[in-house]
Amino acid sequence: MKFSFLPVEARFFDHFQAATSNLLDGARLLQKLLDDYHDVDETVAQITEIEHKGDFIVHEVTSLLPRTLITPFDPEDIQRIIDAVDDALDTVHAVAGRLSIYQITEAKKPARRLARLIVEGATELDLAIKGLQDKKQYGQVKERIVQINTIENTGDRVLEEGLRSLVERREDVFDFIRWKEIYELLEQATDRLEDAGDVIQRVMLTNA
Repeated sequence: MKFSFLPVEARFFDHFQAATSNLLDGARLLQKLLDDYHDVDETVAQITEIEHKGDFIVHEVTSLLPRTLITPFDPEDIQRIIDAVDDALDTVHAVAGRLSIYQITEAKKPARRLARLIVEGATELDLAIKGLQDKKQYGQVKERIVQINTIENTGDRVLEEGLRSLVERREDVFDFIRWKEIYELLEQATDRLEDAGDVIQRVMLTNA
């Protein structure tokens, strides 16, 4: 096995930042789609390409770990960070796919609100990752994580409001079923962002 003695810490942080930036790109595309609902299949295809890029970044990190003698964090923690970011992107991709599969023709208000929360959370996660390389910035990173948690709590409330509105208009069973799943996936994306923030916080505590 060939080991690397180059400054690999920078390479891992580059991969982290590439992953969160890519996630943010996907989240913004989803928000744009739900705010201005047209060209659905084209946008879904773009988000799918972003999801594939995310998979490639995970592969790069997973391949680099066994070839690296010295890593900035515990190898398992590095894998947890990159996997957590990818899980959030996978959920964004799942939402986009459901919009196409279920032939949604118009976005509902709770979906638009949840999409905006996802972008806010992904932005905070991207900023948190950028501060992870410098322990002097750990205080700011913690503030970002607190904000992600707040966003997730807001997502819970928006989901509940959305589900209540569906129940009030449940005459169309198919519409109820498809939108219930879409709302839950959107809220799940905020959960996955919170999970990623929690992983980062545990890594900081271990390496402070």
